[in-house]
Amino acid sequence: MTLTSNNTSPWTQPESTHPQTGLRVLNSLTKSTVPFVPREGNYVSWYACGPTVYDAAHIGHARNYVTFDTIRRIMEDYFNYDVNLVMNVTDIDDKIIVRARHKHLVSEYKSQIASLDAKTLQDVETAFHDFVGTKLGETITNDAGWKLYVDKVGDGKNPEMVAADEKFTTKFEAAQAAFEAIVSARLSMAEGSASKEAAEALVVASEDVLAPWLDARLATTVKDHRIFRDLAAHWEKDFFEDMDSMQVRRPNIITRVSEFVPEIIAFVQRIIDNGYAYECEGSVFFDVDAFDGKNGHFYAKLKPTAKGNQALLAEGEGVLSQTKFNRRNKYDFALWKKSKAGEPEWPSPWGVGRPGWHIECSVMASEILGEHIDLHTGGIDLNFPHHDNEVAQSEACFDNHQWVNYFMHVGHLLIEGMKMSKSLKNFITIKDALKLYSVRQLRLLFVLTPWNESLDFKMQAMPDIIKIESSFDNFFANASALLRDYREHQYESDGKRRFLAPEMELLDALKETKSLVHAALMDSFNTPAAMRALRSIVSRTNVYLQRGRANIDPQILEMVALYVTKIVRALGLGNDSSLSAIGWGASPSSTATDGELPADRESVLRPVASVLSDFRDAVRELALSGGDKRALLGLCDKVRDVDLVDLGIILDDHGDGSALIKFGDPEKLRRERAARQAEEDAKQAQKEAAARATEAKRQERLARGKLSPMDMFRTAEMAEQYSAWDDNGLPTKDQMGEDLPKSKLKKLAKEQSAQAKLHDEYLKALQA
Repeated sequence: MTLTSNNTSPWTQPESTHPQTGLRVLNSLTKSTVPFVPREGNYVSWYACGPTVYDAAHIGHARNYVTFDTIRRIMEDYFNYDVNLVMNVTDIDDKIIVRARHKHLVSEYKSQIASLDAKTLQDVETAFHDFVGTKLGETITNDAGWKLYVDKVGDGKNPEMVAADEKFTTKFEAAQAAFEAIVSARLSMAEGSASKEAAEALVVASEDVLAPWLDARLATTVKDHRIFRDLAAHWEKDFFEDMDSMQVRRPNIITRVSEFVPEIIAFVQRIIDNGYAYECEGSVFFDVDAFDGKNGHFYAKLKPTAKGNQALLAEGEGVLSQTKFNRRNKYDFALWKKSKAGEPEWPSPWGVGRPGWHIECSVMASEILGEHIDLHTGGIDLNFPHHDNEVAQSEACFDNHQWVNYFMHVGHLLIEGMKMSKSLKNFITIKDALKLYSVRQLRLLFVLTPWNESLDFKMQAMPDIIKIESSFDNFFANASALLRDYREHQYESDGKRRFLAPEMELLDALKETKSLVHAALMDSFNTPAAMRALRSIVSRTNVYLQRGRANIDPQILEMVALYVTKIVRALGLGNDSSLSAIGWGASPSSTATDGELPADRESVLRPVASVLSDFRDAVRELALSGGDKRALLGLCDKVRDVDLVDLGIILDDHGDGSALIKFGDPEKLRRERAARQAEEDAKQAQKEAAARATEAKRQERLARGKLSPMDMFRTAEMAEQYSAWDDNGLPTKDQMGEDLPKSKLKKLAKEQSAQAKLHDEYLKALQA
């Protein structure tokens, strides 16, 4: 079956004689949900665009790789596909080259400094002026010029300037830090302090402005490939450590660009031989016009509306590749780049150079997975030009028309509705995110969002995620405890049937849940719908458990718990794949699986024995001193709420007079206890504040009641308004001796009556 993918290029539905799962996926090539049919039975060849390793991975990377890890787990653990996931590491790239050179040149410069001298200060000042001119577009020659500029732009967060250049704030802050360091260095020199430490402090504070200045002058001196590789190796290691922390399964095969350069050269030559590329001044460019619409080929299959978008094309070419070449068309892109001095280089038929960005993935994917690939994934920002160029150059090389059958792109991640940016101070690394939330909480956030839609990461939304996690925690803990108790007595019988109408209803609900989850996962991995079904069956089971231990059948509970366990682990929310236990699974750092004790029994039993010993001592002391029942119950509560919680043991009191023993993560239980205590403290503080306010009002009322109603109209102030009073102290004539009107008398009598009530309260308070 052939579909029209985007009003330009056809897409052919893959076919197979092997039985299919019924899975349908949202295919970026067709912009629709289509049947997923691997080319070779249940074997899935999958290529994922990996990281360009030059900086720390952020929460946007986590969303991408965790999302596709979840999809991979569903494919492997639920649909039982045999997945071969290949992921690249881009270790040759303009960003890596620039970052590595900057770090190397600044390090070299720093190593040559013996003290803070006039030359070092002059270098930094020159770099500062150059940075302000080239990066901020402002020409300054002295301190006064910078101060005038600061007065004009304020703190560098002017919306108009940020809109024009999203990195403006970062650039401004770098310049301001350098200026302050320069002023400080001048002061140090004036005071006779010119130590090496002072010089290094100047260089470190000014690094962001000094590095590009040094690079402009000394880039050509950087010739050692290890400088670039060492930076990439550092951040590659850091990236995979972050992925391990997020419990992302490692790819089956990891490829590095630097290890595939000979294959890249051969691939490029084949494209030239096929007539779809040309050499130009030592570089090689893909000839879009020769390819697009010729021999059944189409360019920009994924995003045809972006064809010719110069901003996106320039970004794809890299910051070091803006040299004007006599390319045939401005939208032709580089397959091979002529290396300039200070860049890594490899020999080729066209001269020394390095691979273009897009060609890297085409070659590595094809070398491992062949000329046809089932699935290709990446972030939505890669669809054009990167993935479209990958498709074009691969189909040009192999002269085929469907190099990849399915493309899937994960949606953007926003931070509080805004694009993540260091300039906006909303840049969150994975390590920073894990200081705030657990791995499971972050993975839950991703699972509860459609994978292809944008995700707005909002701090105020996380409490809801944590509540969802807690609801599963409580369900698993209750189920495990009840089943543990059941197994201790499972061969005992009172002759009564337990599996009755409520159990049948729950069994039917479980069947429905399985159907809903299966349909959701087959519908292009609709994990939010699957989670809704799981939360529903958990809620329904919790209602069933409210019948009490004596009135439930643990067998249906076990069926529900095992199924929920299976699915949450298939979604990557658990920590292992064993179905021998109910729940999330053992922590990767744990030395034992669920239900097992470490070999060192003493390390497990000693804390519990210590609690029991302390409790026994306290009970004996209470008994010997003649303590009452309330004190004994207080000791019991302390064991339950404090001592055992610190060991991860939960005693859940039931109405039948016995407690259900459950287990949990001690740290999580302590946090929950602290949160409850904080909530109780806040309520108590609020209650006390309300009591103080009530008392203050009472005291104010009593103070007003101190004055007798007989005297209230005879005060000095009132005496100026009236000239005669009756026996009860009520005014009868005004200051001119005229009788007061009846309406006035009525109003004054009402005020006197109210004061009489206040005065009575005051007198009673004195007697109390």
